[in-house]
Parts: sequence; C-alpha cells; structure tokens
Amino acid sequence: MKFFPLLGIALLFCSCQTSVKEDLQPKTEPALSESQADIDSVKYLIEGSFQEIWSDLDTARIRAYHTDDFILLEQGLVWNNDSVARYLLDEQKRKEEVQYQRLNRFDYVRSVQRQNTIWVAYKNYGTWVKGSDTLGTVQWLESAIAIRENNGWKIQQLHSTRMAQ
Repeated sequence: MKFFPLLGIALLFCSCQTSVKEDLQPKTEPALSESQADIDSVKYLIEGSFQEIWSDLDTARIRAYHTDDFILLEQGLVWNNDSVARYLLDEQKRKEEVQYQRLNRFDYVRSVQRQNTIWVAYKNYGTWVKGSDTLGTVQWLESAIAIRENNGWKIQQLHSTRMAQ
C-alpha cells in the first residue's frame, strides 16, 4: 500500500516540473538570423556578379564570383568560366563601338538554404541604354546555386530562361 502514495507523489512531482530538454544533436540548419544573413549575402553576390561580370564585362572578376567548376545553363547552351570570359572579351569590343551601358534589376522569388548551399530563384531584368535612349530590354527567369567556400559564398550554377515580354 505504501507504493501507491509514493507513485502518486512521484507523478505529481513530474507533472509539475517544467520540461526543458537541451538539444544535444549538432545543428544541421543555421539559425534563422544567420540563414537570412547568408541568403542576403548570396543575393548581393548575384547582383555584384551581374554588375561586374555582365555589365562591366570584367573578366578578372569571374573567379571572385564563380566557383572553379561554375556552369551556366542558358537557352540550351552550357557555359563555363572560360566561355563566359570569351563572350566578355567579344562584348567589350561591341560596347566600345556602341558605347552602351547595361542596367540590372532583380525581383527575388524564393531562397532556400541547406547547410553550405543556397538556392535562389529570381527574375532578372536587363536594360541596355545609351545616354537617354533605351537600346533594348530582356527579362529572364533564373536560379542560382551558391556554395560556401573557405573565403565566402560563390556561385556554382546559374540557370537562365528568357521570358517573353
């Protein structure tokens, strides 16, 4: 009979305690604020790469933004860092002749982080101007995969589809 009152007291004691469990498992996902900071860094990386690589046509900046195994999939073509550099060199000549400027604008659709990888979907709007004249506009639906390397985030893959205007 002494067993039942002791059991009752033990149950009452256990039910009144606040349950706090420490998570002993290593965290696989970053904290929300850390994750948002990383995603913001990758968005800044994307915008910087489009400015310095695709607008300024600076071949020296490719390695600052892209991984060594970078790949761009665009309209059925497969590009790597070397083919991007060749395109930029050709485009530098055209830019010199026409004296245009490329402007970029981005609307972000979705971003997802999984440990040291971030995937970002966005709409990319390119406008080519010469003085006050608009020479052309293009809209793309794109996604980027960025990975964290020792010295920060870099773009490993871009996928680009031209949108009808």
